[in-house]
Order: sequence, then C-alpha cells, then structure tokens
Amino acid sequence: MESDRPLERRLVTSLFLDIVGSTDLMLRISPERLKRVLDEAFGDLSGVIAEHGGTVEKYIGDAIFAVFGVPTGRADDPLRALRAAEACAQLAEARSEDRVPFAVRIGVETGQVLVDLDAAETDRERMIVGPSVNLAARLQAAADPGHILVGPDCHEATANRAGFESVGELGLKGIGTVAAWRLLSTAGSAQVEPGFVGREEEFGRLQDALQHARAGRSVLALIIGPPGQGKSRLVGQFVAGLAEMPKLVARCRPEAEQGSLTPLKQLLADNSALPEPEVLLARLAELFPEPRERDRIAAALMHSAGLPGAPQPLPSNPIELQDEVLNGWKRYLSALGRRSLVLVWIEDLHWAEPQLLRLVDRLTVGSDTPLLVLGTARPELAGTTSLRPGPDRIFIELEPLGPTDAEELARQAGALGAASVSRAAGNPLFIVELARSRRATDEEIPVTLHAAIAARIDELPRQDREILQRAAVAGETFGLRDAALLAGRDPGEVSGALGRLVHAGYVIAVEQGYRFDHPLVHDVAYGRLSLAERMHLHARYAREGADPEDAEALAHHWWRALGEPDASWVWEDERELAHLRRAAYEAHLAAGRRHSARFAQERAVEVLERALTFGAGPADVAKVERELGMAYARNAQGDAAWEHRMLAIAACRDAGLTPPASLYAETVTIPVFNYAFTRSMPDEAVVMNVITEGQQVARSSGDEASLAMLLILEGYYVGDAGKAGTALELIDRASDPLPYADTLARLATVQMLAGDVAASDENYRRVEALFDAGATIDELEYLAYRVTSQLLLARIDEATAGAERFLALSEAMGAHLRTHALQPRCSIAMATGDWALAASMGQETAEVVEANPETPFCIRGAMATAQGAVAALVQGDRQTAEDLVALTERMIKPGLQRAYAMFLPSVMLGRPADPAEAMPLPGTITRPWQRQLVDPGYLNLAVGVVIGDRTEARPRALEHLRVFGKNGSLTASALAEAVGGDTESLRAMGFIGLVELLSWSSRR
Repeated sequence: MESDRPLERRLVTSLFLDIVGSTDLMLRISPERLKRVLDEAFGDLSGVIAEHGGTVEKYIGDAIFAVFGVPTGRADDPLRALRAAEACAQLAEARSEDRVPFAVRIGVETGQVLVDLDAAETDRERMIVGPSVNLAARLQAAADPGHILVGPDCHEATANRAGFESVGELGLKGIGTVAAWRLLSTAGSAQVEPGFVGREEEFGRLQDALQHARAGRSVLALIIGPPGQGKSRLVGQFVAGLAEMPKLVARCRPEAEQGSLTPLKQLLADNSALPEPEVLLARLAELFPEPRERDRIAAALMHSAGLPGAPQPLPSNPIELQDEVLNGWKRYLSALGRRSLVLVWIEDLHWAEPQLLRLVDRLTVGSDTPLLVLGTARPELAGTTSLRPGPDRIFIELEPLGPTDAEELARQAGALGAASVSRAAGNPLFIVELARSRRATDEEIPVTLHAAIAARIDELPRQDREILQRAAVAGETFGLRDAALLAGRDPGEVSGALGRLVHAGYVIAVEQGYRFDHPLVHDVAYGRLSLAERMHLHARYAREGADPEDAEALAHHWWRALGEPDASWVWEDERELAHLRRAAYEAHLAAGRRHSARFAQERAVEVLERALTFGAGPADVAKVERELGMAYARNAQGDAAWEHRMLAIAACRDAGLTPPASLYAETVTIPVFNYAFTRSMPDEAVVMNVITEGQQVARSSGDEASLAMLLILEGYYVGDAGKAGTALELIDRASDPLPYADTLARLATVQMLAGDVAASDENYRRVEALFDAGATIDELEYLAYRVTSQLLLARIDEATAGAERFLALSEAMGAHLRTHALQPRCSIAMATGDWALAASMGQETAEVVEANPETPFCIRGAMATAQGAVAALVQGDRQTAEDLVALTERMIKPGLQRAYAMFLPSVMLGRPADPAEAMPLPGTITRPWQRQLVDPGYLNLAVGVVIGDRTEARPRALEHLRVFGKNGSLTASALAEAVGGDTESLRAMGFIGLVELLSWSSRR
C-alpha cells in the first residue's frame, strides 16, 4: 500500500509540555478566570516555541505538543527544543502568582518520525508519527513540576552544549525502561573543545610510506576516521602532489549498490567506466609479450573482477584459485611498476567484500613489489582480522582538523568568518555544510552529521528535494534517466533540477551522470523516503531502470523492495506481490551465481540465502540450495557444500521432481575429490547411495555425460578402476568426444592410482589427441598426473618434457600451483640421480612456501621439500635436509600423506619412521583419503624400507610394486627386482638415483 499523501522520514525533536495543576485551579478560581489564564499561557508558550523554531502540532487539553524539524529541519533542532523548553519553564515561573500558581513539566526527545508533508504545510494535525513522539510524551508525564526531562537521543545530540543531571532509568508505560536526564541549563554552556591536531603528522607518515614503497616494498597505508573527517581529502591532496606514476583508484560501496562496477573492475578500468575486456587484453599484451604468461594473468584478473571472455580456465580448487588471483594481481602490478612505483587508492574499505580485504592484505605482506596501497575506512574496520599488522603497514587514525586548517577549509567553502569553524568541532564535512547553508546562524551548531546534511536538504524547494531523495534509490551515482524515472517527471524538468542541485553542491556531474557530493548526503536523502515509497521506488527501478543484465543490482533493488518485514502490508495485492517475488527470486539466484563465479563466496551465500525467502516452493529451494553448495565448495567449505547439495536433492524430491544427474555428480565430488576440505566425512553408506541413485537417474534421463562422471567417481571412491569401465564405453560411443576430454583424463588418473598403468596410459594418449584437436581440459591437473604415469612407465624423456612444460606454465601461477609443478621435476631428478637439480627444486619449493605463509599446501609441495631433503643428504648437507624436513612437517596436517612424505628422509636422518603409518595393506586402499596421490606405486617407500632395513615391511612394499608392475609399470617391476638385490634393470632404464639410494644404508 502506498499513501496518496506525500510522506517523508525526518529526524525531528518532539516537545510535550503540560500545565501543572489546572484541575486544582478550577476548584479555587472561576471558570472565566481559568480560561483567561490558560489562554494567555498557551499563547505565550506557543510564542516562545515559535521563536526557537518549533511548530505546535496540537493542543491536548492542558498540554502542548510541538516539534522541531518540521516543516523545515535545522542542524541544531535538538538544542533549539531544549532552549524552548527552558524558556517555557522560566516563563511559567515568572508568571506565577501567589493566588494563581503556574508551572509546567516538559519532556523532550529526538528521533526518526514519519511526516505527512501536506499536514505540515496546512492544518498540522496528525502530521508526525514515531516512537520518539511517544517517548517525549511519557517523559513529560514523569517530570516533576518545573522540570524538563530529556531522552537518550536528544541528550546525546546536545551533551556538549547543555548541562544535565542524570535521573537514572525510568520505567515508562508502554515503552519500558529508558535512561533520562534532567535539563539544568543551556545558557552559557560552551562546547567542549576536542583535541585538534594538524595534518602535518599524517602527511609525514604518508611520506614515510611512500619512501618505504620506493625502496622496493609493498606498503599499505590505511587512513581511519569517522564519516566526514577528511580521509578522502587527505589522500587526494597527497596523491595530487606525487610525480607521474601508475595510479589505480576504486571505491567500495555497501552490498550490491555498486552494481557491476566492483572495486576490482574499477582498478582494471583505471578509474574510468566499465573496463572493456578487449582493452584490458590489449594492455596486457603490451605488458606481457609471452602469450602463455599473458593469458594466465588475464584469466586471473578477469575472473577476480567478474569480466567475461577470459582466455583460459583457472583451477577449480578454491585454494589454488585464490592463489592464482593473488599471483595475477602481483604480476600485473609489478609490470605496471617496471619504471616507477604503482599507487593503488581504494576508498571506503569498511564496505569491502572479505575477498578484497584478503587480496589487499596478501598483496602488501612481505612482498618486494614497489607498491603503495592507500585505503580509507571508518573506525569499524580497525578491529578487523583481515588486515594484519606488520612492518609494511601504516595505520593512521585521523583526528579532527586543527583550528588553522579548519578556518582555511571554511574560507574555501565560502564562510565569511571563522566563527562557525569552532562550532563544527573540526569535522571537515560539518564545516563545509555550515559554510554552504544559507540558514546557519552563529547560534547554530551541527550536533550530528545527519542533522547538518538534513538541514541543507530542507533548504531545497520541495520538488528539487523530492528529485534528490528519489534519485538516491538508484545509488550514490545515477543518471538523468534514473532520476526522471524515479521522480515520475519529464526528463527536461529533471535536467533543470539536477543542474540546480549541481550548482548548490548537493551532487556532482560525472562521466556516468551525477554523483552525490558525499556518500552520507546520499544516505540521509535516501533515509528520508517513507518505507512504502522507498519500496515502491525500488520495485519501479528494478523493473524499468536497472540494467536487466546486472543481476547484482537487480537483487539489491528487489531486496529493498520486498525484503522488509512490512512487505505484505505495503504490497496488498497478493497477485502483484507474487509476481514481484518471482522476479526477486530470479534476480537473487542469478546474482548469487555471479558472486560465486567471481569467488565472492561470502556475498554469494548472503544473496542466495535471501533468494530462499522469495522461493515459491521446493523446486525453487532446490535451485538455491544447489548454488549454495557450489559457493561453499568454491570456498573450500566441504561440510557445508555437502549439506546444501543434499538439501537440494531433498528439495527436488519434495517438489515431485527427479533431481538432475549432474547434481548427484556435483554432490559426490566433495567426499571423492575434495575430501581435504571437510572436517567430518559423510557416512560411506550415504555416499554410495548418492552415487547409485545418481547413476540410476542418469540412465533413466539419458544424461550420459553425468553418468560417465558418476561412474568415474565411484571407481575413484572405492579404489577400483574397473568400475569406471562403463564410463569409457559411454565416451567411446559419443558422437562428439571433445566434451568428454576432461572426463577421460579423470578416468585415466583413476586407473593409474588404482595400479592399472597400461590402461591409464592408453586413455591419457586419447586425451592428448583430443586436446590437440581443440578439446578443453584442466592441463595443469593433467600434467601433474601424466608425468607420474610416464615415470611409472620408465619413459624418462617424456616425463621430463611434461615436467618442463608444467614448470613453464607455472611461471605465471600462484604459489600453490607452482609447488605442484616443482614436485614432478624434483621426483624425476631424484630418481635419475641429478642430485643438484633435485636439491634446487626442493629449495625453490621451500622458498615459495616461506614467501606465502597464508597459502595452504598439499602432498605435492610436501613431497618436493622432502625429496629436496633426500638430495641434500646425498650431497652431505645435513642441516639443509633437517630444515626441509621440518618445513615438510609444517606443510600438511598429520595423517597418511604426511607420514608418506616424511618417511624416506626421516629414515635417512636416522629418525623414527613407521612404514605402517605411510603404507596401507594391499587390497585395503578403498577410499581416496587412504591414498597418497604423488607416488601411487610407493616407490619412495620401498626405497626407505630397504635403507632402513625394515624387513617386516618388505613384503608389503613388494606387493605394491608387483601390483603396479603386473599392470604395466616397468619402473615398479625393476624396483621390485632391485629390492631383491638385482639392480641391473633399474640401471638400464636410467634410474641411477634409485640405485644409489638403495645402497645408502651401507654408506651413511
């Protein structure tokens, strides 16, 4: 429901005054005299109220109800109300006669109310409604004769301008317990002078940050202060004085109000309009001539900013993806700064998404990239754990301006003198607003920022004020079309009004249209809209104003239109409400998907949970739960991902629908491929049931792609490559095998891990042919396992070529994937006896790990450092070996994989090492978490068993080798012979390093 009468929310101060003892007077004097006394009193009291800027809303028996802030608001309305109350009390005392005693009791409170603008301009009856009105009335009833009781908000607004005495907490009827104060005096009360400080110290600290960055460090300087304290002005003046250098600027905004222009997009656009992918790619081509490096960095940048058209896919693993994004930005900023320092300026970091704060944090911790990041934020960011303290961090708390600086700012803003400067308490925005205000007098003081801005807004003609307030619905930045649509007026008329608003300093003309002069001006203007009008305007903008392709903006406006608790009251037409909720649901679902795709997982979860409130039934819930599962999976929260995907399956059933086979496949990836992301593994019987049911659905629906993946998942889960045989048949009979290339690669990996090296090799070759024909695969994952496969097949040259390609690709990668590439080359070097190379690969891995303390690492990185320790021991460097073993132990959590990585170097160091902890019994390896994926033939463990003379473990080690040897691994067969004493085959194949290690026990 939307009222036909114009309504606004205003910050007003309510005053209730009651004449004490009128009933007693009636018993002592005549009715005629009593009427004369009351008429004179009401006339005098009303005159006092009017003199102080108040408006009498109504007379209620012996009482007066007056408001300050309607029809026109002033910055010091709370103080005006207190002065009026004090004057009324003094008037009553002065008029009191011995025979006709006269006194008043008064209650005053400040707060948001709903104002009927027509009533405010005509009869003033029932013109305002709000909780603060009721509180003022209750305070008046609780006051003693001659006393003025003040509520908490009014007291807070005037604490520095009046004297008070606390009366404690009062129990007020219908309201509850409220703190209250008795007004003592407003006359002669001086404002408490704040601790003013100049800006010299802040500029000096920024100069220190600049010099630190120029010395080759990445530095974050964070300027913290309350709204209007001059954070942006300080940074702007500092940046303006710098020499030519690359400058990237962005501004954060709350929720999805920023629309598609996210902070990272702004940085890539170099503070222009939306960045065009083609322009960005052309810029990167100049910075990175090597195509593979350029494409990798472009993919990371474009993915993080949500830009389409990335030249290649990124890893699906969330940890690796975050790493790639960080690495992409590091390399991009490094390239921009090849000739000079790079400066990044991000405003309002208190509204930043968590992933942006994490990126800023990691970019400026322990990095030698010449980079200066300047950030501004409100005090609430100061306690965040996202930005850690450190030597490359400078946190500047911005205090109020000192008198000299404040007077200069007032002069530039148009003030005729310095009198108003002290009343602004050093807050730059207060100073500017007072200087601009035509109504401000020497007696007025901006007691709150809200009041100062509201006072300026009230200076506008009503039509211009309505345009300003309605345009705020579109956001801090808006266009002429937006303002005309929301105001419901002709664009020509609105254009003239916007010109006046620009001239008066309420908005600024920008490339995209118009922008509010300050975010808080926008907030106050927006907050004055009534709830019903605000909701209707958001709905109108979602339907007719917002870009239909901008799902994030649509979701924001639909939530504002329908997300309030009173939505069912505002939208009385149930059919219309149902239609609107459907549009809101679709927008939130699409926005959640987009947030998730650009790795803004926290925001994705928030938006998707809102989508659940708009769903019309289980079918809608199923879609949202599936997307929630994806968001949690991408954020490495395996337990939540499993839970929400299972909820999606259940919701499909509740809707009478068959869950899609692809949903089953997604669900099972958690315990099968991403088990490291879970705290507690799902029950195995439940997992198997999901696999079985998913395969049934895939068969009945004809979804052969999902069926093939589910079969592979089952084979991997139970440790039996044979169970994935049917998947191969599906791939073989596909009319177009290209879409199955990645599935085939997973099948080959599963076969290799299960010991069927020959079958795995055949399918890997098919993958290579499909890749050459244009198929898309995760080449990084493919190379990691393919090199292992070739090493098991004793194809040292092919394995080396694959490892070298992996290393080349990893040049543009983040830390985690860089260790993935170092490990295969390190394994080959160790197996062939190139100890210098193996040691260097292990040491480089250690350097990557140490340089990225926040990046989690896995068995691949741990195996590289462990094998580096082995190489160091062979070369006689025991201290390096011990250091690398200690790092290996820190890199992965306790369990089979850590035990496996640590076993060989621990044996060589003479430390306790139990092979049973690192080597399950043959035939018992049935679950993914019971395997280590780097050395599936357990070659290193077999060598360690021999070196350590662990005779009890030899049979089990040999059994592993024989299983792999029987199914095509020439290396495993040769090593089994060598364990028995015959090293001829192993030498002939070129595995000199393994032969040398087998004799270590006699040489150490």
